[in-house]
Amino acid sequence: MATLDESLLSATFRLAGPALAPDLMARLREEAMALVSGREPLPDYLVDEMFATGDGEMIWALSGCPLTHEREPVLLRLAALGYTALGPRLYRGYGDRRKLRAAVLEGAKRNLDDPDWHEPDGLVEYLLNTSGLDELRPALRAPFPRVVRHALKSVGVKVGANDQLAACRAVLAYGGVNELAELAELPVLHPAVAELVRRAVAAPDPAAVLETASVPQDAEAPADTASAESAPADTAPAAKAPALSGPSLVARLREVTWARDYVPLDGADWDLLLAEHQRDPLPNGALLVLAAHQDCSEELVLEAYKKAPRHLPDTSPLPWRLLTVPDWSDSYSRFDLSKLLRRGLQEEVYPIDRVLAEIKPARTVLNALPYKEDSVREALTGLVAELGDDFAVWRALYSLLPRFTGTPTELVAAAREQTAKHRNKPWPRPLAPEYPVSAPEGARAVFLQLYRLATEDVRLALAEHLDQRTIQHLLVHHQPSAALRDRFIALHGVSVLAGLASSWELPEDIIGELLLHDDPEINAKLYINTPLTPKQRRQILSGRRTRPDSGEGPLPLTEEVFVELRNSGRRHWLLPIVEAGDPRLARILLGKIKLHTLAGQLLLLVRLWERRGAEEVRGLLEETEFPERRSKKHPLPAATQKIVRSALEAPDGLAELRDRLAHAQSPASQAGHLRDAAEGRRDQLASALERLSEETGPDLPWPELLAEHGRDPLPDALLVELAKRDDFPDELRPDWRLAEMRQKHPAHPHRLTGPRPTALELLRHHQLPAYIQQDWLNTAVSYGQLTLSEILNSARPARVAATYLAKYSSNRPEESPDGMDEQLCRVRQEAVDLIAAHLGKDPEGWAVAMRLMPEFTGTLPELLATTAAVIS
Repeated sequence: MATLDESLLSATFRLAGPALAPDLMARLREEAMALVSGREPLPDYLVDEMFATGDGEMIWALSGCPLTHEREPVLLRLAALGYTALGPRLYRGYGDRRKLRAAVLEGAKRNLDDPDWHEPDGLVEYLLNTSGLDELRPALRAPFPRVVRHALKSVGVKVGANDQLAACRAVLAYGGVNELAELAELPVLHPAVAELVRRAVAAPDPAAVLETASVPQDAEAPADTASAESAPADTAPAAKAPALSGPSLVARLREVTWARDYVPLDGADWDLLLAEHQRDPLPNGALLVLAAHQDCSEELVLEAYKKAPRHLPDTSPLPWRLLTVPDWSDSYSRFDLSKLLRRGLQEEVYPIDRVLAEIKPARTVLNALPYKEDSVREALTGLVAELGDDFAVWRALYSLLPRFTGTPTELVAAAREQTAKHRNKPWPRPLAPEYPVSAPEGARAVFLQLYRLATEDVRLALAEHLDQRTIQHLLVHHQPSAALRDRFIALHGVSVLAGLASSWELPEDIIGELLLHDDPEINAKLYINTPLTPKQRRQILSGRRTRPDSGEGPLPLTEEVFVELRNSGRRHWLLPIVEAGDPRLARILLGKIKLHTLAGQLLLLVRLWERRGAEEVRGLLEETEFPERRSKKHPLPAATQKIVRSALEAPDGLAELRDRLAHAQSPASQAGHLRDAAEGRRDQLASALERLSEETGPDLPWPELLAEHGRDPLPDALLVELAKRDDFPDELRPDWRLAEMRQKHPAHPHRLTGPRPTALELLRHHQLPAYIQQDWLNTAVSYGQLTLSEILNSARPARVAATYLAKYSSNRPEESPDGMDEQLCRVRQEAVDLIAAHLGKDPEGWAVAMRLMPEFTGTLPELLATTAAVIS
């Protein structure tokens, strides 16, 4: 016989009520045992009956149930009884058992004299053979002295003085003074707690000493919220260990393995620690622990930085020698210097003027400075002013930067001294723009930072001397003023702005601004290096101008565009070719990707005819080789070729082809394409919609689709796929819900149900699947296609329907319709009335119904009627 779901058993016993509980538990013992040992909520009267009768088998099953929020009160009630056989079973297990374990130990006080506690399978032996913190922390308050002593030895170092003091009180209460005296010798005991124990042992009233005692807070005790919650409210704060000094502090530091270890350093002898480090170096972790202290000596901070420069604590002192002792000439060291300078300047420990005048080399210092700081910009602006507007001085500075070993102040002075050497010379080693653009590095990065701090007049004067890479870096990374941009255009032409079109992160507004220039070079870089929209890509490939007054005729394409498209496999790059009207591009497109719609195929040929004439179209149809296409078969379908060849022979062939294109792009044609796609595999429908969107435009003809749906309803699979779009019309949502409901049904479509059955028809004609989530039912109910009452009366088999209704209140879908609480109340009352009419208060009827249910294939009303007939 199949077992029944726990939630169904729970609902059955709740419906039966207290009067039937004893008889039902006797007749349905197997089911009651399954319910008691599960995780579903138990009716209070069922628990009361179990405890009142002392049913050992039932109580044993209950003690092994999962610890859930609903079951915890029942298990606490069971633990308070102090049953020795249940102690280990309740104590061990998964979940948060802090309260339950405390209740087991509290319940044990009711019958401490029972020897079963100490049996090999008893609670005491279980605790003496475990070492886990979670198990032994509650045992510190156990009424068993051996257990408390074991817990202290095992986990005493991991708890605070609160728990240790509570353990001592428990040992005194249940073991006496002699047992308490032995605890004082345990090495894990806090010194303050051990001293209290000795005082208590020597006192006339040991309990009074421990009860009124308090200990200072222990800074070293681990924070533990679980301990804080389980400790009694009147316990004292944890004890504080004494600070270390001298050899003990040194010994502790030599044990430190990482920087987060806690070591008390108040009153530390820093000279002694430095001497010890010089005698025998301290571990790196210990040095970082020392450096984190504000009183740490300068020498030890330097030692810590030397060992781990990138891990120097944010709380450490910042001596000036941190900047002067290290060698910053390594190109990687600027990251370490940058961190030091940023913190030192923010905390006003390192004066910027002194940094510029004393720290070297200049390249690393200038690369590491935090230019967002006002003080840095102000100081550097004054330094840059000394360079003036003479390019020879700036060229000298740029040439000196890579190898100059002096300070930034000395660099500026040296550049001014070498002016004559650089007079009338161009930019050294000029570079062209790069695609994609990278961030400037080295001397170029420093030059750009200083250039930005120069006055506008100086920047304009130097503009004609900058190489193309520097101009690109300025345009992309530093946003030059409008006047400086105009100056670059005047010097190099508008194509200089192509350097901006060099990043996939380029903002939309910059792309729109660049398109306004109608420049072939800029357009090429935009197409290849930026995230253009499909519309913008079609505009560029077709040569359409953004501004009508920018010239006559279409804009030409650069050879770079042809090369990139020839080498590309990106469909969104290649599809815009359909509007280009270029025979070279048309051959590239047909050789690399497939056009899936007649509209896309005809558009390619119409634009080619319009731009290059009928002979180019004829030549494309006669072509036998296309780039990267291995098949000798022409990429255009035979039906499309037939349409085009007929137009080529017609007197007004282009007009005829345009008419065929307009028809292919019409809403009726799109709707037909979607219907055809919906007849195939469901997973191909999304791909068909995507291809239609790519080749005919992203917008669907919703008015025409609505009219088409009214004439002949769209397929369910198509409606479900269309509903994923943001512009899906509200008028179709009711039919979409029905379609989705049907699509989710595991047995639909089926000939017995017709092509478009309602939810109720599906419910009546198909059995609900067992052992799986009822997603279809959830969908139908949440969309208002089914009521809970219809499920009660029409769903089959009865077992699945009853289980679904029993679980509904806890598993109800989030999108349940309004008024579902009222509907749930009504169906519960309907179930009560239905059961009362057939079974009444006869426990035999209830038992028979539960026995029949696992194998019964009919509905719930049919089950109850069958039961009534059996017992009559």
